[in-house]
Amino acid sequence: MKAYLAHIKLNLKLTLRDRLVLFFNYIFPLLFFLIFGQMMGTARGGLATQLVAMVLIIGVLGSGFFGAGIRAVQDRELNILRRFKVAPVGPAPMLVASMVTGWANYMPMALLILVCARYLYAMPMPRNWVSLLVFLSLGILAFRAIGLMIASVVNSAQEGQILIQIFYFPMLFLSGATFPLEVMPEWVQTLAQFLPASHLFLGIQGILVRNETIFDVWTAALALAAACIVATFLSTKLFRWEKGERIRGASKAWLAAALLPFVLLGTWQAYSRENLGKVKMISREMRRSRAYLIRDVRIADGSGKVIESGYVMLRNGKVEQIVDGKPPDHRELNADLIEGSGKTLLPGLIDAQVRLASPGGYRDNPASLNADRSLRELAAYLYCGVMAVRSVGDPPDVLVRAQRRVDSGEYLGAQVLTGATAASPSMMPSLALLEAAWQAHDKKTEFLDRSLVQQAGPAALLDSTRRILKSMPPSAAPPVTLQAAMEQLARAWKNGTTLVAGSNSGAPPLLHGPALHRELQLWVQAGIPAPVALRVATGDAAKWLGVGGELGSIRPGYAASLLLVDGNPLVDISATERISMVFLRGERVDRAKLFDQD
Repeated sequence: MKAYLAHIKLNLKLTLRDRLVLFFNYIFPLLFFLIFGQMMGTARGGLATQLVAMVLIIGVLGSGFFGAGIRAVQDRELNILRRFKVAPVGPAPMLVASMVTGWANYMPMALLILVCARYLYAMPMPRNWVSLLVFLSLGILAFRAIGLMIASVVNSAQEGQILIQIFYFPMLFLSGATFPLEVMPEWVQTLAQFLPASHLFLGIQGILVRNETIFDVWTAALALAAACIVATFLSTKLFRWEKGERIRGASKAWLAAALLPFVLLGTWQAYSRENLGKVKMISREMRRSRAYLIRDVRIADGSGKVIESGYVMLRNGKVEQIVDGKPPDHRELNADLIEGSGKTLLPGLIDAQVRLASPGGYRDNPASLNADRSLRELAAYLYCGVMAVRSVGDPPDVLVRAQRRVDSGEYLGAQVLTGATAASPSMMPSLALLEAAWQAHDKKTEFLDRSLVQQAGPAALLDSTRRILKSMPPSAAPPVTLQAAMEQLARAWKNGTTLVAGSNSGAPPLLHGPALHRELQLWVQAGIPAPVALRVATGDAAKWLGVGGELGSIRPGYAASLLLVDGNPLVDISATERISMVFLRGERVDRAKLFDQD
């Protein structure tokens, strides 16, 4: 033990005296952090954790491959190791001292970066400090051990440089540290699962972004620990004191043993695809933490209150501030600016009754009716500005699978709700479904020609529905006329009956997604004031479904699940279909890509 402590003490003293080491360990990473922080616009939120993870990963790679690997090769080439050969110690104390010294130099830098991110870019401090420090410690020790293993199997500095670069650059560019994994082709993402740096990066991101613990990233932690032990053991066995000592080319294959834990882990990930889903979830959480300032916009807050011209601040997935008046400079708030002039900001709509397991339209192939398309349908609802739906009459397993993927952030779609508060008396007229049923009875398909239906509905389903409706034999007429149903709705409203806005989309021939907009238009035609109809489909629906403290309103602390439309739906209800932007929990949704998800 004395030999180990003596070597550790000696290495630390030499490191503290080496100004070049101090520069590259502390000053260079800090400069890198500040420069890229400004270039990436990190202060606007959402990118701070990406930047922190990037700097931490680059530090681990540099310390492992260059600080340990190249340094060991150079010491052997310069005959520095030869001087220790006569001492009564083996290679183990020297290798362990190198690893401990690297850890001692790295951890203060990591803490410095985290503190700077907190005070410069308002990044929340990690909730699970211990897990982060343990995981980083495993990472730095594992990569130092791999670097020393490389030094043990190369015969010259030139050969060491080549082998180090072969390892360093793929891990730098394919791990997600420098370029987001989600923008890479899927086969590249799968290949990246075999790289140790990918698991280190995802583990760091999981702890920073999703507040995971060391137990949540146990597979990556176990692989790092196993690689550290195996590489350290093999390094002691293959260690050489002098540059004249040569190692056989076949012995280089021992390097594969140090990487075997990551080969096994990568094989499992390629099969299970767990990390590919985690990449999407982490990226989604980062996008949801960005800051936006929507200014000079009309605000209908879901309770009936209207601000004709104000601004709304979104940050970390929630509504942060609502002000009636002139907004501050968005640059002072470190937020992206969105101009709201001539637009209206609403809480996301809520469809209180749909049928996800039903296809809505008619398909040519009856066998396809049993296919589970619930995720695609939830994407269609979100495309149309519907943030949440209550699905009824569906198999529980279908709802659980869809809800799990949407809630985790792996798939972008409307939230699935299951509860409802009993209200008596209450009325859910489902006028859009009745209108579509009458048109289908009359061999008409105008309900399929609406712009939002064309955008959200699958082209094949639209075509087959038109064709089948026109060729169907005569059927019984719906039991009530649309006009009678509208008159009944008007009477119910005047009598104080609780109104519930549910489209019953999925019941043929009503396609999933846009029907709630048509439902509200028919309500207004029936005599319901547009502000009342909007309130029923937002704030009232959220309360009825038990999520009134989170959705359905634009209030500080509520989820930033919002709908920005062109025009004024309080006067012209059809303006809800002229969607400008959709925000889901603070994420600005790219509507064009919703149907490209897998």
